[in-house]
Amino acid sequence: MRSVGLYIHIPFCARKCNYCDFYSLACAKKNNLSDYVSIICSQIEKEAHLYRDCIFDTIFLGGGTPSLLSGEDIIRLFDAIRANLAVSEDAEISIEANPGTIDESKLSAYRVCGINRISIGLQSSHDSDLCTLGRIHTLGEFEKSYALVKGAGFENINIDIMYALPSQSIEALVQTVDYVAHLNPTHISAYCLKIEDGTPFSKMELDLPSEDAQFDMYMALCKRLSALGFEQYEISNFAKKGARCVHNLKYWLSKEYVGFGPSAHSFFDGVRYFYDDSLDSYMSAIKDGALPEKHIEEMSALSDEEKMDEYVMLALRLCDGISKKDFSSRFGIEFEDAYEIQKYLDSGHIAFDGGSYHFTSQGFFVSNYILSNMLKTI
Repeated sequence: MRSVGLYIHIPFCARKCNYCDFYSLACAKKNNLSDYVSIICSQIEKEAHLYRDCIFDTIFLGGGTPSLLSGEDIIRLFDAIRANLAVSEDAEISIEANPGTIDESKLSAYRVCGINRISIGLQSSHDSDLCTLGRIHTLGEFEKSYALVKGAGFENINIDIMYALPSQSIEALVQTVDYVAHLNPTHISAYCLKIEDGTPFSKMELDLPSEDAQFDMYMALCKRLSALGFEQYEISNFAKKGARCVHNLKYWLSKEYVGFGPSAHSFFDGVRYFYDDSLDSYMSAIKDGALPEKHIEEMSALSDEEKMDEYVMLALRLCDGISKKDFSSRFGIEFEDAYEIQKYLDSGHIAFDGGSYHFTSQGFFVSNYILSNMLKTI
């Protein structure tokens, strides 16, 4: 049996945040959510034959806001998953949740379904930041939700935070980091605010930190989280020992995963494909007895150079970096001969530990710039 990850996109939010460019729609009607769950269940049943030789060892419900779904709909969804797909007994099963959208009844349903990891979006411990970001919750509401999650017996918890927010100081960021770390989650994700086209933020006059200030913020949070016992294992992700997100590692290590829902991506049988960002077309196709169109990129069509560039781009996201031995075994060439990296070793942006090359913290912050110069096809 091949180990595969399962991703299900829940494209609904109580309200769109000012910075968000993920595919999601504001939705307050319970019937719309239930109809969508029925559609996903139907597609899983129709496509189950494709995955007869697979065992799903990670499941991730992302969004959007999956915690908008009722407990009954969550149970119905997992009943369909387990009735049609082989799920590992020790699978990592994650759900994203927003403060103010979870209650004891939903958390009880999560336990029944085998959900064992919850990712909660806080973003900042300052109510002024939450208001600017357009979040639906206050810090007090986050604290109530976090207490409910802990009280329900969940131990594997991620908390999302953001930095480089409008008018944010390093001191305010460190306050957020300290606040979150002392709640003792097993995992913290820290994302730099990016202003994306089409978002409300893209149309606003914002007092954003300079690039130098963003770098100082990133280095400060990395240093602080390390001192508080969190291992950085990816550009934006920090974990207690043994608590790395196994599902997300599948993306970065080019392992197989299957996605359901509009805008969801998959990598399966050597093929990458995705669905359109359209809830209407996705649901209409399945209601009509068909399946939504898959936009396919066949990996076999990629040149050896393109495959090598993709591997490097993904592997260097991780602190483990690129193993010399693994690289030469995969591609028949030494990493140092394939890419010009000496100047980044000299500048301290890349380090070599005797077996692997990896970004330093300074390198992580400018990794997009470095990769755009290193890689030949991406």
